[in-house]
Amino acid sequence: MKIHKYISILLLFLCSSIVTLAQSNDYFIHTVSKGQTLYSISRMYNTTVKEIIDLNPESTTKIAVGQQLKIRQKQSIEELDTQSNSNEGRFHTIKSGETLYRLGQIYKITPQEICAANPGLNISNFRSGEVIFIPRRKSQPIVEQTVTPQKEIVEEDKLKIRTTHKVERGETIYSITRKYEITEEALKEANPTAELGHKKLKRKTILNIPYPKKVQIVKEVEKAEKSNAEIFKQIQEMKDSIASVSTFHGIKVALILPFLLDSYSPNEQARMIEYYEGFLLAVNKLKQYGYSFEINTFDSGSENKSLASLLNSGELDNMDIIIGALYPSHNKELAKFAKEKEIPLVIPFTSKEDEIFRNPMVYVVNTMQSYFFSEVTDHFFKAFPNPNVVFVSDGNDNKKEFVNALTEKLDKRAVTHTTIHIDSLTNHETNEVALSEILQEGKDNIFIPTSSSEVVLSTMLPTLILLNNDTINLPEYKLFGYPEWQIYAGNMDSRIYEVDTYFYASFFSHPTLPETSMFQNDYIKWYNRNIQNIYPRYGMLGYDTGYVFLLAISKFGTEMPNRINQVSFNPVQTGFKFERVNNWGGMINKKIYFIHYTPDYNIEKIDFDKK
Repeated sequence: MKIHKYISILLLFLCSSIVTLAQSNDYFIHTVSKGQTLYSISRMYNTTVKEIIDLNPESTTKIAVGQQLKIRQKQSIEELDTQSNSNEGRFHTIKSGETLYRLGQIYKITPQEICAANPGLNISNFRSGEVIFIPRRKSQPIVEQTVTPQKEIVEEDKLKIRTTHKVERGETIYSITRKYEITEEALKEANPTAELGHKKLKRKTILNIPYPKKVQIVKEVEKAEKSNAEIFKQIQEMKDSIASVSTFHGIKVALILPFLLDSYSPNEQARMIEYYEGFLLAVNKLKQYGYSFEINTFDSGSENKSLASLLNSGELDNMDIIIGALYPSHNKELAKFAKEKEIPLVIPFTSKEDEIFRNPMVYVVNTMQSYFFSEVTDHFFKAFPNPNVVFVSDGNDNKKEFVNALTEKLDKRAVTHTTIHIDSLTNHETNEVALSEILQEGKDNIFIPTSSSEVVLSTMLPTLILLNNDTINLPEYKLFGYPEWQIYAGNMDSRIYEVDTYFYASFFSHPTLPETSMFQNDYIKWYNRNIQNIYPRYGMLGYDTGYVFLLAISKFGTEMPNRINQVSFNPVQTGFKFERVNNWGGMINKKIYFIHYTPDYNIEKIDFDKK
């Protein structure tokens, strides 16, 4: 149900070692990269964890970066045919010496079709060991070219069709006729049934492209293979040609949220309205810079309600970008629609979206746990290059997954780490002696609780402050923890500063930060109330996602996936660093901050990508 229309002015890091395992028609080879799990790998290839383990028994306990896994093929080479309905395609691990041209000959498709099916593929990552997706054939099978003597063919009066062209986003009659060096009249003559009366063409329309009306020259064709560099250059020139004629006079945006107008859920409704209000603040800010948008807002309804009627209505067909929704079932429907219509889909809330592994149009804002921990542990050694880690356990250990990920990295670097019980830390009669044996001079001594609970933090802080007293001769130390601590910080008074505290977070806001203060003032001015005191703050999330994606689609158009990280923006709460999960999948946000509460009572938001 459409409820409002607001109009205003406006990669994968993969191991590069050469594949030593052979691939066959039955399986291919996947090299594990950082952040990947057996589950995420199974989702990439539409298989199961059990099937992967059956082919790779050594992966039962755990997998490591650089490990090579056999993955079963779902489709044979012979089934890569337009008549096949069984699967969408198959996967291929690039071998040493292979080129796009050669792969096109093997699978009887064009290099352009391979690149279109793998948006993350480029000249720098086309290397042995990289996995790419091979789609079903759409074009005529490639035939081996033979040498033909050069000769003239005098054009006859009858119009001859040279090829066909699928209209891409933003293309016009002018850009197409210029590309193929034909006249507008010739294009219309070759497409008598097509609607060519308007300058903006309907995307995915198939047009006949005639030969230019002049003497045709068939040149001698040498049987020579094009290099990858030539092919990628041609594809980029084609993209640049399309982008050069794509003038964004006004971006059409669909915002699909569960406003729940057909039911009553006050908490959820309040969060979604706040997100929408923050989004509109971003629209207003971009309006001041001269950008123009048409904002179309739809109520997705409750979780058990299908979006089929909206998706079949045609209202979303011509959108430039879709943002939403909240529930996984709705996101699954939207992702299928976005892939079919080639419209970017931004999922702001949940990180548990399998669609990202097989859908290049999907952007997941909320970082998945496995990728999240991989980034955090990498940044940990940037912040503390010479660490000595003391884990503090209370028995609950609700952060075991993170602790295991960090411990694995510590062991690989031969970094000393110890685990103590919280009682031994808080026992004032014995803790000084015990810690004097654990803490080391000249090291970054770091206490890390294995639980993120407020009780554990509030128990540790007084003891660590006392141990920091000048009368006690212990090496210096720091405290490191979890995103939840920003919720508790207000209850800890000055103690969280005195201990020299750090925690990691993908989102952070604080009233003392200028961007937070400015946003809150604008929000109160517009809506006459403050935002809810919950984390994340949905109004800020709406502002950040709205600003980044609307600016990126306005500036870069179809090039947004490759250039979104070039958007210059100081976020209110949520940072952005997008990477593709694989060559044929979507974009995941890997932005992580370290928040530092310093002993001189300042808050430092450490952005390692800017260092």
